[in-house]
Amino acid sequence: MDLPLEENRGRLTYWLFYAERCVTAAYAEVLRAHCEERGKPYVVTPPQWGALALLLMQDGMTIGTMSQKRGVDAPAATGIITRLEQTGLVERRHNREDRRVVKVYLTDEGRDIAHTLVSAVEDFEQRLKQGFAEGELNHFLTQLHQLILDAAEIGGDAGDRITLPTAGG
Repeated sequence: MDLPLEENRGRLTYWLFYAERCVTAAYAEVLRAHCEERGKPYVVTPPQWGALALLLMQDGMTIGTMSQKRGVDAPAATGIITRLEQTGLVERRHNREDRRVVKVYLTDEGRDIAHTLVSAVEDFEQRLKQGFAEGELNHFLTQLHQLILDAAEIGGDAGDRITLPTAGG
């Protein structure tokens, strides 16, 4: 890969955006290949995987809760859920106690593909980490967390939508 080093050597924002694009493209390819290998008529995208993973941990969330946990706005979360619903991976159900509340649940197909995607995602994570020596990854994550905190301080409430994971996970 030919990286444009000289003109962007000291530009942190450039390299953060560039890294995000590269990781997202690779992530999307892993998810696409996984679905294709299983003969699925759909492809799960990284944002869709985020929603499926949340529902694997706690089925029956509202879209509002999911959007908060993923750090995306409600319209974006609604779009993700709509596309998952169209492919038959999730369904929306009204709450029995309060019909105004709508919760999202995995379908059997959604649960099946989500369970198989877990290993593909874990393998992808391991492959991303392979270039780091022991201890370097935790240091790198600590630095990323600091960048996020600094950006949140500059951007005001933008950081309020993001829940930081712990350095180890």
